[in-house]
Amino acid sequence: MILKRLKSATHSRHVDLERQLPLLEPGFSRPAYRQLARRFYGYYAPLESQLMALPWWDSIGFTYLQRQKTPHLVQDLTALGDTTETLATLPRCRNLPATDKLAHLLGCLYVIEGATLGGQIITKHLQTNLGVTPISGGAFFHGYGAYTGSNWLAFGKMLMTHAEGTGNGDDIIDSANQTFATLDQWLFPTTQVKATCQ
Repeated sequence: MILKRLKSATHSRHVDLERQLPLLEPGFSRPAYRQLARRFYGYYAPLESQLMALPWWDSIGFTYLQRQKTPHLVQDLTALGDTTETLATLPRCRNLPATDKLAHLLGCLYVIEGATLGGQIITKHLQTNLGVTPISGGAFFHGYGAYTGSNWLAFGKMLMTHAEGTGNGDDIIDSANQTFATLDQWLFPTTQVKATCQ
């Protein structure tokens, strides 16, 4: 089953990325949150632009337009004090995961759709510790709200339906790991190696 294979094959990268996120740390501040949201914007804006230009959406019967994360990040950053002008000047990641195969799209979607699953815990923490609600700057992490579980199940069903047509699943797994890696490199460019997408 492709979902089980993906979970196992990406586990270490997933854990490593979550470990580095400072969202639940006691000293995490509103300015630090704004900077982190800016980094997410710098990754998702070019990535989703790349994804929306792909030709496979109709064939897989999956509507991503309403699932895009970039509009939520724009909403959040505007609530936190950014403007259209400042958003236009933010750096954007150029080292994005490859999406030249349907399998690559599926692997990338596995990561960015899966990232919504922990949103409810983060949302409560942001509201309690920073006074940030889904309306006042926390829409991105709030994800799909009450529909998060059902949206994930719908994605998983689509993934399982179309995974067989892409081969043995290795390309999907490779793409998921590449998505984790490029997101990690972008969010936490602590070495020259990690700074390659700046």
